[in-house]
Amino acid sequence: MEKFNVFDVSSALIERIQRDYAEDVAIAAYYGSYTDGTATERSDLDFFYIPTNPKGYNAGLSFILNGISFDFWPIDWERAERMARLEDSKTGILADCKLLYVRSDEDLERFNNLKLQIKDMRSFEGEEKFLDMAEETLKSVYPFLLEMRRAGTGQSLSFYRLQAFEVIAPVLEAIALANRTYLRKGWGKNLTEIYNLPVRPAELEQVMNTIMRSAEPPAIIGACEFLADAVNGVIDDRRSLLQPPTPDYAQRAEGFFEEFKGLLDKVQSACERKDYELAFFSAVHAESELNSFLVFCETGHWNVGRKAQEAGRKIAERAKLPSLVSVIDPANLFALQSAANRLEVTLERFFREQGVDIRKFDSLAEFRAFLLESKSE
Repeated sequence: MEKFNVFDVSSALIERIQRDYAEDVAIAAYYGSYTDGTATERSDLDFFYIPTNPKGYNAGLSFILNGISFDFWPIDWERAERMARLEDSKTGILADCKLLYVRSDEDLERFNNLKLQIKDMRSFEGEEKFLDMAEETLKSVYPFLLEMRRAGTGQSLSFYRLQAFEVIAPVLEAIALANRTYLRKGWGKNLTEIYNLPVRPAELEQVMNTIMRSAEPPAIIGACEFLADAVNGVIDDRRSLLQPPTPDYAQRAEGFFEEFKGLLDKVQSACERKDYELAFFSAVHAESELNSFLVFCETGHWNVGRKAQEAGRKIAERAKLPSLVSVIDPANLFALQSAANRLEVTLERFFREQGVDIRKFDSLAEFRAFLLESKSE
């Protein structure tokens, strides 16, 4: 078998660019094991390029040479910019790469500015922004958790492991973001890095081992659910340290009750018509939205998942707001209708006690007077 240096492969590709795509490719670079000194004899050279026009995409090529696979793949400038804002899980590719080809000084300056942006964000950007990104990234795991829970134990072990990967990937990315950093290495290589980050669930390594090693679907499902909730809790704890939650109903709840009443009306109308399906979904929707909103009023942050729902329900119980979901009964919709009516009355009273200005008018004349007064202001 021919012995070769992987950089001879990149040289051949760059020669091809210079010959056939000189104006169609802005940047070509490599990343991965050959940049951090961990390459083995089976390691490929991980490289990418940035095309400048549609023709440039034709420069991409996947191939096997001397038994080693290579993938010379394109990313556009827009994706590179998302990486620079840590909005793409592949940020490490851009941040730690080394250049092989540059079309012009302008391309080099644009590229270096993106790399500098990553460095500046990690050094100077407030932690709150990173927590927001971590929280947004974590939202993507819930559909996969639901699929695993709905499947019960009736699927193959491969199904649960594949679903678990769809949970692990964004969870680990969220942990990195909560630490104001990005994943530098590919899957299987970055776990030690993640385990050493200061902001993470204490049980992270143990839970990850369960997900990766267990052959029991219930254990995998439980570990995935625990991991998502634990990372959500870490994010909440970091927010509390940065800025202790300060309730502010007067500002945050403005306009909520007026809109929420429409949901409660829908619940009551469905009960009157004995439309159980609509009553069910409307009631669950209303209570879920109210729970999340109460947490927002108390903390200033929207949270998702089981923990947020539990926290919202505790606030509702302290405020003596009746639950809708707990009284849902297909054989007795009157109980749900009554609960919706009582919730409307008690929620309005609660909000007014918290200083919320609720726009409620008893006549058209009163509404017209309000409009005139608003205009004069």
